[in-house]
Amino acid sequence: MAGGIGWWYLSFPVVSRAEPTEMAIEKGASARQVGQTLKDAGLIRSVNMFIFYTSLRGWSDKLEAGYYLIPSNVSMEEIAYLIATGIAHNDVVVLIPEGFNVWQIDERLADAGLAERGQFSKVYYMREGYFFPDTYRFRKGGTIMEIAKKMEDNFNVRNVVHLGPLSIEARDRIVTIASIIEKESLRGSAMNLVAGVIENRVRRGMKLQIDATVSYGSCLRKFLAMIGPPAAGPAKNCFVNLEPVGKEIKIDGPYNSYTQFGFPPGPISNPGAAALNAVLNPKGDYLYYLSTRDGSRMIFSKTGAEHEANRKKHLGL
Repeated sequence: MAGGIGWWYLSFPVVSRAEPTEMAIEKGASARQVGQTLKDAGLIRSVNMFIFYTSLRGWSDKLEAGYYLIPSNVSMEEIAYLIATGIAHNDVVVLIPEGFNVWQIDERLADAGLAERGQFSKVYYMREGYFFPDTYRFRKGGTIMEIAKKMEDNFNVRNVVHLGPLSIEARDRIVTIASIIEKESLRGSAMNLVAGVIENRVRRGMKLQIDATVSYGSCLRKFLAMIGPPAAGPAKNCFVNLEPVGKEIKIDGPYNSYTQFGFPPGPISNPGAAALNAVLNPKGDYLYYLSTRDGSRMIFSKTGAEHEANRKKHLGL
């Protein structure tokens, strides 16, 4: 009798449905939590039976997070298989690399078919810096609000230990510096040294003189001149690497670190964990740096004369 009941639990759908059921499995969810989600959605009859069956099949630790589209009229054993293998995933995988700015994120989302081009950047350009770089699974057909929240929630979770106790002003300062480092340095110890250069120059009352802030300011100025009210529709994205830095340096503005002292008003990209950690651990007593022509090395200097000598040696300038 017990075996018959178990077979009934496993093999027969709860109800006959005309349409598939969309549901989400959170990252790190246990078999019990997944089972409860399925039961709440009316897809299985018993949480305990789901736990027993997934344990029996060795799937308890293999239930994949993500958005699922569960076909209509499937049994509990079929549902367990779909989630354990990820076959029914209804999400879109998107990689947001370290140092992407909001316009690049917008382009990546548009390429993935998750938003209209220019839609995300128009709404969220003021949140630059707080979309944590990572590989994401976004729900197909979801909203840009869901996408933004997922990336910002990830930022908060990943940085709660280091940034959580800080004031908003201190946190913004760290994120801004980290966003510059992402655009200026190689990986590894170079990040800590660049963080040191930035801190040392500001402390001495020197201008940062960083091209990346100038380019970003140019893009932002053009972008703001173009966007209208939300009803006006998506805006056209700006590509920072195409901005004419030599010309822009001569135009004063809040992001022009050749004319302004201190830090720019906000982040110029979305930094990853390494850049954020570098800001918290700046190193060296250098005041200048440059990248070799092939981009393979960064050369640091303590004096203007030393920096000029390095420019001649490594760049021929």
